[in-house]
Amino acid sequence: MEGEALRADALARLSGIVSRVSQEVSRDLDAGSEGHCGEVLEFRQAQLLELRKLLDDVRETSPEELRKVLAHADMAVAGMAGMAGTAGTAGARAHSGRESILQELHEAANRNVRLARREAVLEAYCEDQSSVLAAAESSAFRLRHEQEVQESRLKEAVAARDASASAKQAAESQSSELKALWLKEHTQLQQCQTDLRQALDTVSKLEAQISEKRSAPAVTGVLTNVWQSRIAAQAKDLQMLQTRCTELDSEHSAAARLCLELESWTHEAEQAEARQALHGEIFQERCVELQAKLDKSRVAHYDRGRELEVLQIQHEEQQQKLLQATSDRDRCQEDKRRLQSTVTDLEVQIAESMLNSNHHASQHGQLRAQVEDERLARGEASSASSASSARRLERCGAELAELAAQHRRLERQYAVANAAKDGAQRRFKALELEHQQLQTQLHTAAAEQTGMKSEHASISLELLRLRSHADELKSQLAEQSLRESAHLELKDENYAFGCKLSDLLDEKEEHKRHSEELHTFLEAAQAEADAGRDQLEAYSAELKEFQEKDSLVRQIAAHHKLVASHRASGRGHEADAALLELAMALDSHLADGGERILTELVAELRAKEKRIEASELSAAQCEAQEAQSEAQSEAQSEAKQSLLKHNVQLKSEREEERRLHKVQSDEIVELQHLLRTSEEQASQSQEAVPHLHDTEIPEEYAAIIKQVDLLGWDAVEWGGNFTLLHWAAAQNLDGLCRSFLESTSYSRA
Repeated sequence: MEGEALRADALARLSGIVSRVSQEVSRDLDAGSEGHCGEVLEFRQAQLLELRKLLDDVRETSPEELRKVLAHADMAVAGMAGMAGTAGTAGARAHSGRESILQELHEAANRNVRLARREAVLEAYCEDQSSVLAAAESSAFRLRHEQEVQESRLKEAVAARDASASAKQAAESQSSELKALWLKEHTQLQQCQTDLRQALDTVSKLEAQISEKRSAPAVTGVLTNVWQSRIAAQAKDLQMLQTRCTELDSEHSAAARLCLELESWTHEAEQAEARQALHGEIFQERCVELQAKLDKSRVAHYDRGRELEVLQIQHEEQQQKLLQATSDRDRCQEDKRRLQSTVTDLEVQIAESMLNSNHHASQHGQLRAQVEDERLARGEASSASSASSARRLERCGAELAELAAQHRRLERQYAVANAAKDGAQRRFKALELEHQQLQTQLHTAAAEQTGMKSEHASISLELLRLRSHADELKSQLAEQSLRESAHLELKDENYAFGCKLSDLLDEKEEHKRHSEELHTFLEAAQAEADAGRDQLEAYSAELKEFQEKDSLVRQIAAHHKLVASHRASGRGHEADAALLELAMALDSHLADGGERILTELVAELRAKEKRIEASELSAAQCEAQEAQSEAQSEAQSEAKQSLLKHNVQLKSEREEERRLHKVQSDEIVELQHLLRTSEEQASQSQEAVPHLHDTEIPEEYAAIIKQVDLLGWDAVEWGGNFTLLHWAAAQNLDGLCRSFLESTSYSRA
């Protein structure tokens, strides 16, 4: 609002001064006096200085206000020209002043238009730069945040990997301990098997000895005692083996729990691998976005380079204009000095002529006074003296006329010199103003150039920063590839660990099978031992019966011998009584032996029933153990199958990751190729756009071409494009037409 008030005030003052100058010029022309020419010229010079001061305020006015001022000035000058028909020098001066005012006003309007266009271009450029910088800052902040998140996730993955490695080491140590225990138990089982074989051999030997030496009951009793002691020791060993089998079952359940924990750990590892793969994909997408932003920044850098070149060309042109203006100013100063010297010479001549005219006028007055005095004193003089005095008077009048003509001629020369001096001063002041304007433009251009240089430096720094960031991203990609390779190695180790675990499970199944075989062998050995014990008991019973029968037979034989001896001695009656007693004793003895044998048989039957029940219980326990072992073997087989499936899945995932890595490397190579092609196209487009100087074309087309150089053909309106194309076709500018047609065909394509 303050600028508009200032411009309105300046326009009002300018219109008042123009009207006042026109009125004074018309009044001077009506008066037609030449005595006041010097004062009028000085007054007009002061007014022109004031007008030039006001023009500095009017230079930033709008085109409508300038048109009003120009119309008012044209009307005033037209009135001045109408009134200047009778005057020569004053009209010429007014016309020259009017032309200078109009020219300066037109120049101010043109400068205002150029400044407005330049300000619009600079504002658009500043907005683009601010948007680019804001986008770069936001992308940098987002990338820093994503990098921090990625680092935290990588730290978590490393911690999980360390935990998995510790769990793996613990599992390996447990598996090694289980393997050592299995080896120890396997050796113990082998030793038990050898002991059982030796026991069977001894049983077979004892059976042979019993069959051979039925007649030696003492030896058989000793052997039975030895065999019973060995059987008791084997029963103790069998109990120990059963307790060991229960311990092995508990260890097997612990190993099954460990397998479940390992399966959960592998599942967690798969989830971590999936998360890591997702993070890798996100990281690749961020890399692609950063590459695109880097390409945009490079394009912007090339555009800023072109703008800097254009500004350098404009700066050189302004420097040339400034040099030309300085040369014109020097030439005007020389003209001014020369005119000042001529004016001083003319002033000296005018002063001398005025002194001569005053001297002649005084002499003429003195002569006229003398003549009158003589005529009054003497009366009428003679004809000769009167003729001489008349000639003297005529000669003095002629000299006075010549002096007056010379004085008028000198005054005219002085007026012309003053007018030339005023024109030179006006031109000098105009050149000074133009010089000041050019200096201000030069300073502004220098400031713009320094700003563009600083901006170019900032853009180059930003480009370097982006390149360093790209290098960091490449290093991060290399680290990611190293991590992927380490992850693949970890997968291989997990696969090898799974294979080892499957081998351990196979060994455990084999150990279980051996333990089952040992259980069956022990049961068979126990059954054989029971059968041998039964046989020994039967043998012992038969041996006892045989011994009793032998003793009875021996007693009967002794009785028969006694009877025979009694018969031989003739003691028949006593022998019969003894024989009856012996028969009764034999019958009682046989009855007692039968009852005892029956009780022994009943006891044996009860013992057999107990053994059968115990064998049935042991068979049920064996069946339960066999069912449990079968369930455990099925669980182990399922775990083994799941491990095999997991290993196959790990192999497929590793192959998929390798394929994705190869595809990503191919995409990076294609992006680099596209970058090179885009840079070549940008350089070709820069070479194809023609750079024309402002001196070769009109001002409006120069402004359009500058916009084309700065922003491209698409930034200019179609009307401006086609008018420029028609002008270029009329001027036979093939390069401009060709670049326009190529740009339009490219945009349509």
